[in-house]
Amino acid sequence: MSRRRVGGRVCSSILALAFSTSASAQPASATRATTAGVTLAVRNTTRVEMWSFFEPPPGGGDPRYAFLANRLQVELRRAWPRIDVQVTAQHVGFAGLPGDATGPGPLGLGPLYYEQGGRSPHPQQLWLRYANVRFKGVLPGLDITAGRMGYSSGAEAASGDARLETLKRQRLDARIVGEFEWSVYQRGYDGVRADWTRGPIKATGIAFRPTQGGFAKVAGPTIDNIHVSGGTLSVQPTARVPHTQFQTFALRYDDTRRVTQRPDNTGLAAPAADIAIWNYGGTLVGSYPVSTGFADVLAWGVIQRGDWYGQTHAAGALALEAGYQWPAAPWVPWLRVGLLRTTGDASASDDAHGTYFPVLPTVRRFSQTTMFSTMNVNDTFVQVMARPGKRLGLRLDVHALRLDSAADLWYIGSGATLERGGAFGYSGRRSNGSRALGTSIETAADLTLTPWWSVNAFVGHVRGGPVVTGTFRDRRFWFAYVEQVLRFDDVVGRLRRPAT
Repeated sequence: MSRRRVGGRVCSSILALAFSTSASAQPASATRATTAGVTLAVRNTTRVEMWSFFEPPPGGGDPRYAFLANRLQVELRRAWPRIDVQVTAQHVGFAGLPGDATGPGPLGLGPLYYEQGGRSPHPQQLWLRYANVRFKGVLPGLDITAGRMGYSSGAEAASGDARLETLKRQRLDARIVGEFEWSVYQRGYDGVRADWTRGPIKATGIAFRPTQGGFAKVAGPTIDNIHVSGGTLSVQPTARVPHTQFQTFALRYDDTRRVTQRPDNTGLAAPAADIAIWNYGGTLVGSYPVSTGFADVLAWGVIQRGDWYGQTHAAGALALEAGYQWPAAPWVPWLRVGLLRTTGDASASDDAHGTYFPVLPTVRRFSQTTMFSTMNVNDTFVQVMARPGKRLGLRLDVHALRLDSAADLWYIGSGATLERGGAFGYSGRRSNGSRALGTSIETAADLTLTPWWSVNAFVGHVRGGPVVTGTFRDRRFWFAYVEQVLRFDDVVGRLRRPAT
C-alpha cells in the first residue's frame, strides 16, 4: 500500500474519530442520576501510531504504515465500610490497520492488531474490562478481592515514599505479570487476590486466569487453559531501614492452550502449549538523599525452573540499575544507567530449555520501541529525564542490545493473547549466527495541558546489527506515536458540585 493511501486513510479517520472522542469525553446524561458513595470515572485515549519497520526482502510486506486507535473506559465504583465494588466497561476501535505488513513475520504491531482483529482494518469491540468485589477486614489486616481485576507484579505494596513509587512505576511494575497496559485492548485477570498487612510486612496471594486481549479483538473471554498462582512478601521502609523496599516472590505459570505456535529455537510444531514453570525472585528498590540530590538503586532477579514442552526448563533474569536526581537544579535532571540480562538457550538439539520466559508482562515498559521482548537479550542503557516545567516531562534513552545466545532467537511479544489458534503471544526470528541486535535511541515527551487532558509523544529509532541485517535488507527502524488522554475521575462529584 502506498504512503499516500495510508496517509489519506489515516487523516480522514482522525477527523471522524476525533469527533467521537470529544463527544465521549463529555459527562453523559445517563450519569446524572447519582447515588451517594458512587464514583464514576471516564477515560478516553486516542493514539496515532506511525511505523517504518526494517525493509524486508523482495516479496515481503510493506513496512511503512500508520493507523489510529481509540480506547474508552467508563468505570463505576461503590464503596461501603467493608466492601468495595468496581465495574468497568471498555470500548476499543481502530482505523486504518495495515493488511499487507506481514513478511517475514509481523512488521511492527499494526499487523498483529489486523490479524487478531479478524483481518479487518477497522475492528471495534465493547466488553467488560473489570468486575470485582473487595471484602475489607475479613480478618485483622486481611482483604480479599474476587472477580475480574487488574494486576501488576511489583506493585502489590505501596511504599508510602513518592520517589520509590515513581521508580517502581517506571522500572519494576509488570516485569513478569501485567495488564499489557500500553496495548489498545489490554488484558485482565479473573480470580482471587488476598492482601494481608501487619506493620511493615505485606503479603499478597493470587490465583488467576488471564483474559484474552493485547492484540486480540475478541478481548474479555477468560483463557481457561492458563493458570497463574503465587505469592509476594514485601517489607516496607521503616525508621531502621528508611527509603528502601524489599520484596520476594514465587509465581507458578501453567499453559495448556490449544495454540500451535511454539516460541523457541527448536523449529518444532506443537498441537498445544505444554508449559509449567516456577518463578522465584526478589527485588530491592531504594532512593536515598545524597548531597544535594537523591541516589536510587534497583536490583531485580528471578530464577525459573520447570517444564517446557517436555524439556527441562532452567532460566533466569537479572536487572541492576542506579541513578541520581538533582531536584534543585533547572529542569530537575535525573540520570540513570542499568543493565538487563535474560538468559537464552545454548542449543536447539538438547533436552534443556534455557530461554527466560517473561510469562505475562507489560513488555513495553522495558522495550519502548517494542521491536524486542525481554527474552534472550542483554540490554545496557543510559537514561536521562528532565522536567522543564511542572507540566512537561522529557526522556531520552540509549540502549545497546545484544542477544544472550546466538543459538537462540530474536523474540518479540508480551505474552498470551488468545485461547487457541496459531498465535502463542511470543514469536521469534533467527539470529543469523550473531548476537548484535542493534542500538536503540528513544525520545519521549509528556505534556499535561489541564487536570483532565494530557498529550504524550514518542519517537524511537533502531540501527540494527547483523541479527537484523541477516534477515532484512536494511538496518533502519523508526516508530513514533502521538497520544491524547482525557480523564474525568469523579464525574459524579462534578455533577453534584454546586455551580459557581
